[in-house]
Amino acid sequence: NFLTVGAPKSARCDDLESLKDRKCKQVENPRGSVAINTNTPVTVRKDRSEKLKPEQITQIQPQKLTLRLRSGEPQTFKLKFKRAEDYPIDLYYLMDLSFSMKDDLENVKNLGTDLMKEMQKITSDFRIGKWKTVQVSYAT
Repeated sequence: NFLTVGAPKSARCDDLESLKDRKCKQVENPRGSVAINTNTPVTVRKDRSEKLKPEQITQIQPQKLTLRLRSGEPQTFKLKFKRAEDYPIDLYYLMDLSFSMKDDLENVKNLGTDLMKEMQKITSDFRIGKWKTVQVSYAT
């Protein structure tokens, strides 16, 4: 008997105050939540000479969360990040070698070298790679 004649069924899903004003007897109002599933502490090396494998290093905490979200209800959680010293980095960049990029090609080549020099200041385990694109035309 909640709905009046001609009222849309969507009126059953209203905000809490509107439902109370309409004398709704039973209101279900689930709340959102944050659950931390995996929370391994970030890696802190006591001995700088200690060489760890990448899978032994944790840089972000927590690692896995489950969020239950409700419309209009914000959820917050804290993230902790610690960049691991000398962590391996693989960097790839995409280059368009078509004629339209001819003017920029020299700048891009220099950028790769400069980028490599800067990254080597951060880690000794660094690799850089390039992907080249080919322009393809299709006829219909």
